[in-house]
Amino acid sequence: MKVNFEQNEQLADDDIRVTVQAAHLSQTVIELIQALEARQQSVDVYPITVDERVVLVPITDIIALEVYGTDVTLYTIEATYKIRGVLKKILGKLNQQDFIQIAKGSAINLNHLQSLEAAFSGSMTAFLSNQLKLTVSRKYLPELRQQLRM
Repeated sequence: MKVNFEQNEQLADDDIRVTVQAAHLSQTVIELIQALEARQQSVDVYPITVDERVVLVPITDIIALEVYGTDVTLYTIEATYKIRGVLKKILGKLNQQDFIQIAKGSAINLNHLQSLEAAFSGSMTAFLSNQLKLTVSRKYLPELRQQLRM
């Protein structure tokens, strides 16, 4: 991959235009475009309502998310929060390059993944920061392997 920079003084200071060129539209090109779009939409904190106040949790501090019905447990470096929500919507607000779904009801921040260990019937156990362990289901394992370039 070759990266070029071209200065365009006709653009405003905060206006950036990105053009992706390739011989054909491949999966790598699609992933690059999605990563650029996610970067544009991402924020550095995730607001959580706790006891009638809003706590701004740094996204880099989020270790994992687990769903039980309509309750989502958000594990961070400092604390564990119980919030209401849908896993898919929460993941949509987080940096798509760092977070990956590992089971129907759980997702992890790859920056907090310390190791993986084989478990029963083709699944794996993910060992994360703060001694947290989550099961990676067989269905989501190929995507995790691809993300980790395994």
